[in-house]
Amino acid sequence: MEALKIAARGAEAEGRLRHARALVDLREGLLARAPSRSRIETDAEAVLTAMGQVTRPGARVSVETDVLDAIIEALRGPFRLSVRYNRDDANRILEPHGVLLGHRTYLAARDPAKADEVRNFRIDLIRDAEVLDESFALQEGFNITEYAARSFGVWQDPEQYGEVIWRFAPEAAERAAGFRFHPRQVLEPQDDGSLVVRFAASGWLEMTWHLYQWGDKVEVIAPKALRSMVDGYRRSDFGAMP
Repeated sequence: MEALKIAARGAEAEGRLRHARALVDLREGLLARAPSRSRIETDAEAVLTAMGQVTRPGARVSVETDVLDAIIEALRGPFRLSVRYNRDDANRILEPHGVLLGHRTYLAARDPAKADEVRNFRIDLIRDAEVLDESFALQEGFNITEYAARSFGVWQDPEQYGEVIWRFAPEAAERAAGFRFHPRQVLEPQDDGSLVVRFAASGWLEMTWHLYQWGDKVEVIAPKALRSMVDGYRRSDFGAMP
């Protein structure tokens, strides 16, 4: 019961109202058949109240629930999606392949009129979305998990993709070791007590946003272009690390 309620809250917070309603209905159905509903609800509410502050912090961009519902419906087909994107009044036909959740929510989709590869589209910039009765074939070998792993956050730039190496100072090593910077990261403790983190991804701007929080406790070893973006902004007066 706790897990279903937490999942419903998370879906509602992300604008996935269809999923939230389904989870609430499932929870209510299970409670209706439970022999001791009042005790179960009381126990679950005690835990949920205690977890009230365990929410994802930080600012997020809001998305239209109707748009997100249309995307979810299109993914089921899969069906093509007719959208108006950003300031363009002309409709674009997209072939949805997945959704990336983050501080911004992106639709991973192919725009066959422009390119064959899957690209990211900001869902908050989709003004209208209509599911078309037109199926399509997903890009051969496409996997949303593999696709997401090519970026540090949610933005991708193929020209930036490559090995990333960060070195955390000895006083930050233990804290950094508790972070999951990337699903395929490699942690290498050094003899001097520092920690080297390696992974392959793109999205230097999102990396700089995160690295700034560590002040002068982290050094970018590679790539050179990312190092040049960070150098000069590594502060020594931050009172705490992430």
